[in-house]
Amino acid sequence: MRNCKKYVYTGLPLLGVLFYLLYLHAATIDIIYSDYIRLINSYLPDIWNPKKFFVPDLLTRIPVNYLERAVNVQFLGYSVTFDRFMGVCSFGLSALLVAGYSRRESIGIGWYSGMMVFMFSLNKWEMLYNGTGWVHFLAFACFYYHYLVLDRVYGQMGKKGDALRLALLPACVTILVAGPYCAIYIVTLVLAYGFIYLRGRFGSAGHCVLDAGRLAGLLVLTGTPLLLYLWSHSKAVYEYSGASDAPFLATFLEQPLYFVKFFLKSFASMVFGTEWITRRMDWVPGKVWCLVGLLVIGVYVLALWMNFYYGIVNRTIFPLMLLAGGGMNHLMILVTRWIFIPKDIYGMSSRYALQYQIGIVGIFLTFALAAKEFRSARRLERALKRLAVAAAVVLIAGNVLTTAEEFSFAKHRKIHNQHVHVTVWNFENETDEALAEALEYNKEGTREALTLMKEHRLNIFREEEPPFYPAFMEEPLQLQ
Repeated sequence: MRNCKKYVYTGLPLLGVLFYLLYLHAATIDIIYSDYIRLINSYLPDIWNPKKFFVPDLLTRIPVNYLERAVNVQFLGYSVTFDRFMGVCSFGLSALLVAGYSRRESIGIGWYSGMMVFMFSLNKWEMLYNGTGWVHFLAFACFYYHYLVLDRVYGQMGKKGDALRLALLPACVTILVAGPYCAIYIVTLVLAYGFIYLRGRFGSAGHCVLDAGRLAGLLVLTGTPLLLYLWSHSKAVYEYSGASDAPFLATFLEQPLYFVKFFLKSFASMVFGTEWITRRMDWVPGKVWCLVGLLVIGVYVLALWMNFYYGIVNRTIFPLMLLAGGGMNHLMILVTRWIFIPKDIYGMSSRYALQYQIGIVGIFLTFALAAKEFRSARRLERALKRLAVAAAVVLIAGNVLTTAEEFSFAKHRKIHNQHVHVTVWNFENETDEALAEALEYNKEGTREALTLMKEHRLNIFREEEPPFYPAFMEEPLQLQ
């Protein structure tokens, strides 16, 4: 039985990776679009040119991207499929790290399986589909790893070299991999160090090998890379299509309800994806999704309370760190993306599901650890058990529906890709408007990028013959 559990812990993440690859096979073809246009004009064809690497806003462009892009161009002719594959594998690494923790803590198979179903939901289809974001999946795998190293040390189960890992990981992850996600990652670590200090100072002194002096040193090593990133970020220039340039405070005072709805709906997206809502439940008023979001916040509060009520924090803080990271990601998206006013549904976009979901993973882990204590016949214990199970069922059911909807829609995305393939192959004879619509890129440089690709025989221009899709080209496009 124990060996069977071991295979389940490892097998479910691997099955999830295969499922994601199957989805991408059903929904995509290997063709550049959207952000790839900007990347082509910025970095190709001289991919090894150090002048394009050593730029002031280097950290916002994420250094590991340069190496992956160079390998991709040099050996694979700039394959979007390779980028997507890297993203799926990186996400699989995150799931395997969670699996290792679950095995260590003897998480029940039922809770673990439900958590894996949630993790491999297609609520993040846009991140999977857009190959340029592959590195963000890798960043979150690094976050999980660092949190787990700290959790081992906290629980006095540290391995040889963990002290060095805690010292080096903030700089390595922030500078090489994390990009814009480093802020929540670093703040989560700072909060964790603060919690460890306070617990040692006023609670169980001596519980953790990290005394005040070591914590102070780790805080310095953790905060310095963030300051370096913020300096690099100050050198970057961002352009947002359709964004407001009004000041935050004035807009908040004028339309506070917009910010409330934006925030609540972002939490609701962890139950239902926007695609499911748009296609199947567009008749439901927005107030309902605000209520769903409020309920998810309530589940966060319940999980936070359980961490202390059941003494989970006495032996592990990994779930607590995930809860903190998830909640702060909702706040960060509100603060940085409110500019797309009046679209209060913008915070529900699938591109943010990767950031939000770490909080839900923390909820599942908390409920699973607390479930070991659900043996009392007291009324409170029975109520907590029912609440935890009900919350998990709602989260899983909503994401199963979202996943089923997106997977069934995959064929339409592929048909769209095939239409784009034909248009891009014939780009010299297409209008600027047709190219902008096909490639989902409304800025200058599209023709220049496609010309460069054709001259160097990259991506679809590696092919000798024009594309021909007799079975699909007469199909109507459907992307809503």
